[in-house]
Amino acid sequence: MKNKVQNIYNLFLSLLPAFIIVFIIVIFAVVATNLLYAKKSVIVRGYEIKLSPDGKLIKTAEKEVNFSELMKLADVENGKKIFKKCASCHKIEKNAGNGVGPNLNKVIGRNRGSVTDFSYSKAMISLGGKWTKEEINKFITNPKEYLPNTKMAFAGLKKAQQRADVIKYLESVDN
Repeated sequence: MKNKVQNIYNLFLSLLPAFIIVFIIVIFAVVATNLLYAKKSVIVRGYEIKLSPDGKLIKTAEKEVNFSELMKLADVENGKKIFKKCASCHKIEKNAGNGVGPNLNKVIGRNRGSVTDFSYSKAMISLGGKWTKEEINKFITNPKEYLPNTKMAFAGLKKAQQRADVIKYLESVDN
């Protein structure tokens, strides 16, 4: 009996390194598999276009953008470049007069429709109030939607950061 126990013990000791090696290989395989096949986060670019079952576009509301945060990030030099789209109709230099649109020097804080030698639309005159940065942002997003019957033919700046940059530029040239 003692011989049998001794033989089993010797067998166990001879197989122990093999069991340890197999255990290490299994652990390595599990870790390697988890690393290779782990769920990876995907960066989604652009936006999703949703269609109804009949194939028509479903309009989704755009995310609300924090305008004050955009203004903190606004870049005057970029705004100056973007303002070139506006410069075909508006002048910004002090005492430069008007173009197709009114002079925009010191426009922030100015009463709407208040440039004396410019012929505003009835819609603009009746709007009243002052041009704040927030109101300019809304207006230049889509002028026709903001103020129906405006004379301004510009389609608008769709990118919020571009609008913030232009407003920062308008603010910087107020002299």
